[in-house]
Amino acid sequence: MMSDLPEFILLTGALGSGKTTLLSDYIASERASDTGVIINDAGEVNVDGAVINADSRNLTMATLSNGCICCSMGNSVQEGIDALLAARAEQQLGPLRRIILETSGLAEPGPILRSLSQVRQMNFKLRIVATFNASRTCDGDQFLPQYAAQLAAAQVIVITNLDAPEPPDQPSAEATVKTFNPLASMITYGDRPARARAAFESNIATQPSAVPMFMASDATSVRIRTALARWTRDASWEDIGEWIENVSAFFGERLLRMKGLVRPVGFAHPILVNGVGGVFSPPRAIRNNDDEALGLIMILRDAEPSEFSDVAVCNPALEMRFK
Repeated sequence: MMSDLPEFILLTGALGSGKTTLLSDYIASERASDTGVIINDAGEVNVDGAVINADSRNLTMATLSNGCICCSMGNSVQEGIDALLAARAEQQLGPLRRIILETSGLAEPGPILRSLSQVRQMNFKLRIVATFNASRTCDGDQFLPQYAAQLAAAQVIVITNLDAPEPPDQPSAEATVKTFNPLASMITYGDRPARARAAFESNIATQPSAVPMFMASDATSVRIRTALARWTRDASWEDIGEWIENVSAFFGERLLRMKGLVRPVGFAHPILVNGVGGVFSPPRAIRNNDDEALGLIMILRDAEPSEFSDVAVCNPALEMRFK
């Protein structure tokens, strides 16, 4: 059963956005006894293995120290999982319920997802969790393009620092998050243990959602734009699939996220399309008969509407809208 599969949770977020605090809050509890952690400690002061072992109970942990995993050579993710499973077997503990990989703050999710697609010895559900510091600004050169890619890839975005002595403006933080990713669920608990449990145990990331309303974004250094693609009911799966492939190839790394439901002619139920950084999950049918939920949302960086006309596909059944 799909619900019985373990989870692989990719924990990402900008430098200083609270990834380490979120993870530490979770693994300090008894609830993490069936959790394995892979630590990528390159490029920043990240989670320290000795501290984590001291603060946790029966934690199975592996450390990657050969550079940022999104750009280093080799099968670092595979090696980390191998180490976790070997340590679990040596300790004669039960199977892992989840594996959490905390990335460097400069990592982009796309290359990591390509590595995960090659993991050989286990099937798992994937959850991408990103942290966003409500006290930080998204303007200026300090907000790097990688940070936008992290937010756009996430299924769940945890807004952090809401428990600060002088709390930031939560509605403003939520609105900012939606400009980068209107598809994601948000966690906004001020209580740190509750926030950690929601991030790593909640099933909100696994529920397919309807196409959201557009959120107009302010101008930032990374120039994020959202686009909505919808097809008429006579569009074939071949036409839709070819268009998706061409858009993904044309925009490359500028296509941060694509997700939505399409219902090609001859299909009884809509098909869920879900891609992050050019890596797509297998399409699957979703029991949803609401035509208002149909459409593909794209989150793009440095893209102009006119560029879609350069995608060499004759697709008359397609309607495009932009923000």
